[in-house]
Amino acid sequence: MRNPFKKKDPFALERKDGLFRGVATRDRRRKRFRWLRKKWIAIPLAIILVLGGLVGFEVYKYFHAQGKLQDKTLGKDVTTEPKEAPFNALLVGSDSRDGLTDAEQLDLGASDTNPDGTALGGDLADTLIVAHVDPNTDKVTMVQFPRDLYVPISGGGSSKINSALQGGRPELVQTVEDLTGLSINHYAQVNLAGFRDIVDAIGGVEVCIPEPIPFDPATGIEVKEDEVGMVEFDGDRALRFVRSRKIFPNGDFDRIANQQKFLAAAIHKLTSPTTLLKFSTINHLLDIAGDNMRVDPGTTIKGLYDLSKRFRSFDPEHYEAYTAPNLGVGENEAGSVVLPDYGAMKVLFKAMGENESPAEADGVPDVDPSTIAVGVYNGTTTANRAHDAAAALKAATTMGTSQIDVVEEANAARSNFTDAVIRYDPKNSGAKLKADFIAAAIPGVTVEEGKTPSGIDVSVIVGKASFRTKRLVQLVPLKIPQPGELPDVCK
Repeated sequence: MRNPFKKKDPFALERKDGLFRGVATRDRRRKRFRWLRKKWIAIPLAIILVLGGLVGFEVYKYFHAQGKLQDKTLGKDVTTEPKEAPFNALLVGSDSRDGLTDAEQLDLGASDTNPDGTALGGDLADTLIVAHVDPNTDKVTMVQFPRDLYVPISGGGSSKINSALQGGRPELVQTVEDLTGLSINHYAQVNLAGFRDIVDAIGGVEVCIPEPIPFDPATGIEVKEDEVGMVEFDGDRALRFVRSRKIFPNGDFDRIANQQKFLAAAIHKLTSPTTLLKFSTINHLLDIAGDNMRVDPGTTIKGLYDLSKRFRSFDPEHYEAYTAPNLGVGENEAGSVVLPDYGAMKVLFKAMGENESPAEADGVPDVDPSTIAVGVYNGTTTANRAHDAAAALKAATTMGTSQIDVVEEANAARSNFTDAVIRYDPKNSGAKLKADFIAAAIPGVTVEEGKTPSGIDVSVIVGKASFRTKRLVQLVPLKIPQPGELPDVCK
């Protein structure tokens, strides 16, 4: 019999159903959360795989480009230096037309044929620089060789130094080592197309051009009056600029100065964070390097970048640039050539080999001889002493095409001088430095303050003793303008 006091729970079934439904819901949620947990593992994993693929591709591209860059023929011709030891790098800009179409060659004034229609006889070293780097101090010393410098070629005979590349890169390295006495530890070469494409890849380069550049029919460069100041160079225009020489008063010497100026600006742009943080730019540079550059087997792409960073800051305390010492332009069987000054070269490269500043090693004040007005006076009763002394002094102090200005040859106020004497007026600006320059060429001379005739910086009085001179070697770095020293038109 049914218990009348036991009440039926109207919600009993519903609670049971709800219980089942709650369990099912929790199971679904657990499955969803398990999926979400897997998702949060899968997403980072996918990102890592994608990034890993990209990194792997970049690593492949890096080493692929590096493999194309390295010239195995240079393996035994360059000497690897101990880590952190000073080293020498040979930097070469060749006139190879590889990568340029016939139309581009004509447009850029870089035809691969001679005026008579015959083919050019192999690549020439348009730009040739030895860079000495001390990693401990970040001191960089660079010497650029005039392309027409007439020197012995390691393959035999003598010719313009730029022709040594026609015998191959090993022959060029050996020619430079024989000439300088330095061991070349690293080698880097870029052709015309590579130079142009690198400038374009980094978005152009700004260079201070304070004066107009007349139109050069050979290369097509021109900077008009309304353009002077900070001029933007794209790849084509940059190539025209650094190759031009015939329109400048000093020819190849002005071209060297322009190349140094452009090199400073280009390296600053190339190593700036805005350039190096762009993957597209880096990839483009790798492609350009693989197609248009060649280095020795011991030089890596990272090594090239590290080398360029050392050239980035042109602080005079850490950077010096020179033109290879020479005696100016001459003529011989090779045509118009630049004659080497072997005596000055010996001093220059000896200082570099000993990790010293060439400007300090020469022991001669950095004064342009042509700015010194000299009077030479006979302090004896012997005739022609002043004339002979002036000739000897000119020969001893001539630097290339620059020589002192002997504005007067006469008798001294008295004729009883025993030894030679140099006088300068301390009231005249720079007179002491000019007197020290002249004194460096006359061993044992006495230098004193005194009055000099009007228009004369330094007076040289010849005595009864033998008048001896020694040839001076003066090594003056090229002027690389600092940002604060730019002409007003470029500020």
